[in-house]
Amino acid sequence: MSRISHRELLLSLKYSTIEACFSVPMLNLTLPSFPFVIAFAVVGLQWGPTSVGAMAALPHLANLIQPLLMALLRRWFSLYQILSASFILNAGPWGLMGFLPWLDPPYRSPLFAGILSVATLANSVGSVAWSASISELVPPRIGGKFFGRRNLIFGFWTLLALIVVGHIADHGDNSLATFGAIFAVAGLARMIGFLFLTRMRFPASVLAPTTKPPDLAEIIEPIRNFNYLKLVFFVGVWGLLLNLSQPFYPMFLVEGAHRSVSDVGILTALGGVGGILTLKGWGWLCDRFGSKPVLYVGSLTWALTGLIAWSFVGERFFWHLGLSYLIIGGATAGFQLCQFNLMLKLAPANKAPYVAVFLALTSFLTATGPLVGSLFLRLTPDHLGVFLGQTIHDYHILFAISMIGCLLSTHLIDWIREEEAHPPEAVWRTMRRMSPFNPLLTLSTTAGILLTPGGLIGLSRNSIRQLRRHAKAITHVGEKLVESTADVIRSRIDPRNSDPK
Repeated sequence: MSRISHRELLLSLKYSTIEACFSVPMLNLTLPSFPFVIAFAVVGLQWGPTSVGAMAALPHLANLIQPLLMALLRRWFSLYQILSASFILNAGPWGLMGFLPWLDPPYRSPLFAGILSVATLANSVGSVAWSASISELVPPRIGGKFFGRRNLIFGFWTLLALIVVGHIADHGDNSLATFGAIFAVAGLARMIGFLFLTRMRFPASVLAPTTKPPDLAEIIEPIRNFNYLKLVFFVGVWGLLLNLSQPFYPMFLVEGAHRSVSDVGILTALGGVGGILTLKGWGWLCDRFGSKPVLYVGSLTWALTGLIAWSFVGERFFWHLGLSYLIIGGATAGFQLCQFNLMLKLAPANKAPYVAVFLALTSFLTATGPLVGSLFLRLTPDHLGVFLGQTIHDYHILFAISMIGCLLSTHLIDWIREEEAHPPEAVWRTMRRMSPFNPLLTLSTTAGILLTPGGLIGLSRNSIRQLRRHAKAITHVGEKLVESTADVIRSRIDPRNSDPK
């Protein structure tokens, strides 16, 4: 870090946020486990539960094989080179989707599956390289605040992209040409984000190939860290139970509840609003109470809300999902932030093998979720009766099993040991006094954003203000870093501090 100047550090943190504003919306439109891609597969390519389950499992299968691939790549390339290549391979293939309407029907699904496979594997490797690289740049003591604000800013643009793209798909009658153009533009946005990534400055440990190339023995080291494995086990079990049903939400909304792609997009955007409104609060809570108790609170909130909401959804009861997506979106943002912070905190200095093993082992468990879920839907009758005038589908049973399992699995967090972590009760008490976590206030705020003429304009202005505050806060952090570094250097060259021996 001492080789990076004050200005370079501040600019790198700023460019990291700008890069995310282009890249993350693209990922939300192209990741195979996310709603928009699943909706396209169901509406555009007529895929069934088995194909959707396999597609949802694809990112986790890619994470499973990436530790071996990452160890081999690190023998010849630096983290920065791997990260750059992964950006190109993740974004480039989506340009081919523009040719989808002109292909014969038998070749459309294989092309889409091939693009998904290449892009998903590249994103899996790139995620490990990015996590290891950014951990060398961001001081650990401000991790919660920095990533919380960064996620807040790019969350706004993700929200806007999902709303706009959903309406474009509906106005284009969900045609292959419309979807193909959307995917091609998403890939272009990812490449624009890559341009800002190239302007960042990383430490030498990221830019230069390692003098001691990693070998497969490094993968064994995280497995010996029992406390780290507890976190891996919880996240893996949670992912398995959650993904029993989550990939099939868009499929049920389109086929079972007969909703449009834009409705799926609006709900997804509401989840983004929940994340935007609560991310700053989650970051503060993580820094104040520790990541473990906040992870517990977020997990419990997510599972309880999902159980209540998805047990009653159907053609007659649909729009209550708006409030549930708000709450679950906020809980998801907190879960992801705490999981990431805790993963880095429990790992030692050499984080790349730990990140790789974390993704591989959790993905091994998570990948089985959508596969088991698709098997359940194939073997269970579509209609299981009527309740309150609404048909009970096999989806409802699957959703209930998934959320009850997630509720029970939250107790696994108690096994994890985090230094100076506070009890979850302290987090609950503090959250009750924080406006971002008041569901009624969140609902009224969101209604003002989405239903009033100036709502989105106001949210855009707020995003710009947050960006300015973000840059100002990072400036203060950079100044403290430079001052601390200077103090250390002065203390080491001062002859009065030398060892008399």
